[in-house]
Amino acid sequence: MEKTMSSADGVLIIDKPAGWTSHDVVAKIRNLTRVRKVGHTGTLDPFATGVLPLTLGRATRLTNYFQASDKVYRGAMRFGFATDTYDVDGRPLGEDTRPELDRDRLEGIFARYRGTLRQTLPPFSAKKFQGKPLYAYARAGVEVTPPAKEVTIRSLELVAVDGCEAEFELSCSAGTYARSLAHDIGAEYGCGAHLVRLRRTKSGEFPIEDSVELGTGTGEGFQYNPPDFFLGRVIPLGRLLGEIPAIVLSEGDRQKLLHGIDLNLLTPDWEAETLRLVDMSGDLVALGRRVQSFDPAVSQPARWIRVHPTVVLSGR
Repeated sequence: MEKTMSSADGVLIIDKPAGWTSHDVVAKIRNLTRVRKVGHTGTLDPFATGVLPLTLGRATRLTNYFQASDKVYRGAMRFGFATDTYDVDGRPLGEDTRPELDRDRLEGIFARYRGTLRQTLPPFSAKKFQGKPLYAYARAGVEVTPPAKEVTIRSLELVAVDGCEAEFELSCSAGTYARSLAHDIGAEYGCGAHLVRLRRTKSGEFPIEDSVELGTGTGEGFQYNPPDFFLGRVIPLGRLLGEIPAIVLSEGDRQKLLHGIDLNLLTPDWEAETLRLVDMSGDLVALGRRVQSFDPAVSQPARWIRVHPTVVLSGR
């Protein structure tokens, strides 16, 4: 059956252009495709570019799973002064000292930021503190000290040094702020720094190679791609979350699941806590959580488990 403009279900990976908010992209795709439900899986700052996975239709119910995934970035931090937003869009907080960067010294500082650490949130952030977003306090000139959050830096590599700029590659847990990282490293170097470029090259299972642009051309000659272009590049539900083990449901079990009934199922993966529950055609019906394990003397490696549906995707 041909996909219609009101029933696309899956993930569309947009290569977000600079100057757009993540919400801008969501609104534009919703308007172009006329898909009613569109969301994103993790905000990119307006000056940043790169991978912005959008969830369409029933896939919006999976947003939390995608938001929790690791991210990979390539960017550049400029040394010499910090800014109030920790990035290139902010107000300078001092004179530009234009330092001569010592690569070996930077490598040593970078090494100290790998692993699990406590990160201070940027003052201009949408994260809420006492019920209000941090940027509301910053714009009002009110100083607050929100609690630091724990993040994990999987890898942080210095790619190149050019004048006052240091180019880097970063792999990190969800919720890590690259601009906070630049700010903190600049403070440790002793001259301040801020983020000047950031491109997300991977978000969870979605690489930049699978992304599409909003359109072609520049300036007044820019043209948005047509609806069919975007709808034809939506990754269907059955191809999502492939790292989670799958169990194929009988039609009877599928009907039980749609009514919220726990299922007793044979699983090929005895260790998995979360499972994809798919129908006979391979379409993703639900995600489930193992709530009980038992072995009714069946042959290995399959064993019986009880699964509770946590996200049900069938039905509109």
